[in-house]
Amino acid sequence: MKKTIYTTASIAALLFAAPAFAQTTPPTFPTTQYSDIDQNGEDNETIVDQTGGSEGVSQIDQNGDDNFASVDQSEDSPGANSFNVPANTANINQTGDNSRARVEQNSTDAGSNPGNSATITQNSNGTVQGPNGVPSGFSLNGRIVQNGSENTSTIDQSGNPNQPPNDGAGSGVTARNDQTGTNNQSDITQDVFGQDANPFTDANVTQDGSDHNSSVRQRGSEALVDVIQNGVNNSSNVSQGANREMTATVTQSGSDNESFVDQIARTVTATVTQSGVGGKSDIDQIAQSRESTATLVQGGMGNDNFIEQANVSAEAMVTQNGTDNVSDIYQADGSDAMATVVQNGVDGTSLVRQSGEMQTASLTQGGVGNSSEIRQGVDDNDVATPPSSGNVATVTQSTDDNTSLITQLGLDNTATIDQSATSGNTSSVMQSGMNNNATVTQ
Repeated sequence: MKKTIYTTASIAALLFAAPAFAQTTPPTFPTTQYSDIDQNGEDNETIVDQTGGSEGVSQIDQNGDDNFASVDQSEDSPGANSFNVPANTANINQTGDNSRARVEQNSTDAGSNPGNSATITQNSNGTVQGPNGVPSGFSLNGRIVQNGSENTSTIDQSGNPNQPPNDGAGSGVTARNDQTGTNNQSDITQDVFGQDANPFTDANVTQDGSDHNSSVRQRGSEALVDVIQNGVNNSSNVSQGANREMTATVTQSGSDNESFVDQIARTVTATVTQSGVGGKSDIDQIAQSRESTATLVQGGMGNDNFIEQANVSAEAMVTQNGTDNVSDIYQADGSDAMATVVQNGVDGTSLVRQSGEMQTASLTQGGVGNSSEIRQGVDDNDVATPPSSGNVATVTQSTDDNTSLITQLGLDNTATIDQSATSGNTSSVMQSGMNNNATVTQ
């Protein structure tokens, strides 16, 4: 089946060409609608409906089997005298098997510069692999929906025609991007590894408001990314490497929040929720951190957090509210480490460094100007001092100007500090050896 549908006055001449190949000379702007379509192979289908009149520009190139592309652009402008450059621009280029793409753009400003712009590039032409004989890159899918002006979106899903083990095409790949508002930017790049239709990769970006920036890069299989941005000028960067079962969820509201998520281990999960103004978050889960989880919630103004996990089955949870809270969690070698930090108020600072087996650190700070440092199994230079395992540190601080420092080296040590009711408290606990127990209450 070869199906090509055009609904626009500017490409009416194309209706007399063969549906497998259609081309016009690029126009000189300003212009009303324009389309360039080139199809080769079997079962290609193209639907271009540039509605409402004025500057929609569309280009579709399809080569291969079972490709489908649809472009719907609308502007409904009052006239062409205010045009700067084309308000709507869509470019779809598909090569390979079973690829599908859809672009829908609306512009509320006829003279917007550069206006809406969407690019979908899907390339899959790999060899048949796997026990079920599904071709590499099966079921690539792309979707871009933009409403407003000055939005830009790019979806790039690549398939590598090389033979295994260098095949980077993957299976069941899907990318979706919905933009509403003004001047939002989204980039999704997926070139994943997989041998049949069961491994899948899915990226979903939703932007509402203005001046948001989202970047998603995935190279694994069974990887999921969900980014939701609301407000003004939020930034999200998610990178997931060539592994399996990775999940990243980023939700941003407010303004000027920044989030970085980098995961390359198997079966890892990162969840970031940012509200307020000027929050910064960086989560790194590297190759050794399989089956690990990192969860961060930030609210208020100016919160800053860094989480790095390199051990197996580690868990880090941070909740920050207020202004200028800073938390740094580093869990290195070993397994089953857990760190929990809750900061409320203003100017709280927390540092947790853990190395070894089954280390547990819990911290709760409330009030103003709190500071805490917990190190278990590492010295001041973050050098591991084995053996170290089974240490437990718990700190609870309330009111003003509390300071706590806990350092535990050895096995199965326990330290508990509770400072409350009176400002200006200071406490320091250092334990080495085995089965030591320290409790401080002020």
